[in-house]
Amino acid sequence: MLSFENLISDIAKTREDPKEYLLGFFTKENFKKYSLDNNPDKDEIKAIKIMFESKKDLLDRVNAALKYDPFCLEAFFVYFVLSEDIYVNYRFEAFYKEMNEFADLDDHQKYNYLRIMDFYVEFLMDVHNFTRAIKVQKMLIRLRNDLNHKDMRRLVYLYYEIEDAEELYRFYANNEFDDYAYLLLIVTLLKNDETLKAKEVLLEMFEKIEYASYLDHLWDLDLNDPKQKQFYSTVEKSYVELSSIPDFFSWVNMIKENNK
Repeated sequence: MLSFENLISDIAKTREDPKEYLLGFFTKENFKKYSLDNNPDKDEIKAIKIMFESKKDLLDRVNAALKYDPFCLEAFFVYFVLSEDIYVNYRFEAFYKEMNEFADLDDHQKYNYLRIMDFYVEFLMDVHNFTRAIKVQKMLIRLRNDLNHKDMRRLVYLYYEIEDAEELYRFYANNEFDDYAYLLLIVTLLKNDETLKAKEVLLEMFEKIEYASYLDHLWDLDLNDPKQKQFYSTVEKSYVELSSIPDFFSWVNMIKENNK
């Protein structure tokens, strides 16, 4: 079976021209293997079918599909990939304004709307509009009435990017953080000279995150152990962010030694 998630993951990995890849994906043969998730109604199925079976140019298929289902995820994704940023942004803004109608959408449309808004956050991050990305991300969390791990990490990163220590600390106070989130919160607090709060968070991290006490001597971790390797990897992937505080690891060591 093929799925929308296959489309996203494969187009990200292919070296083929995006338009050629999409033309190869959206074919009559592939529609027979395509998974129609979240109980689409007949018009929503018709929209998806147009994307696969029409002989028109891809963007013409998009326009035709959206007449049957304004929230057709497959049509939107093709538009997202093939159109210039300025037009994609206009389309995202139009979708964003639909948030007040969310409760009236059917289950299939609700899923598609949330997925499109998820792409919107990624788009805003790519163009470095972090403040707008935070607004859309918080709206997403509110509509889902849920905070998943991906959303938590993304929101932490966005607050880190705009160096908003107050909002990030407030977010931390109401949610469970993982190792990555703790690190970015500590760095953000230090950037804002909130050293007492940074110390408080670091000491809590030592208590709640396994192997966090190795932060100032990572070389002693056993990388043959999956959990220790995972913590090492998190710190390594966060190195650019941590390096924005040049004495970060020395500071960690000082706090740890003074707390003995």
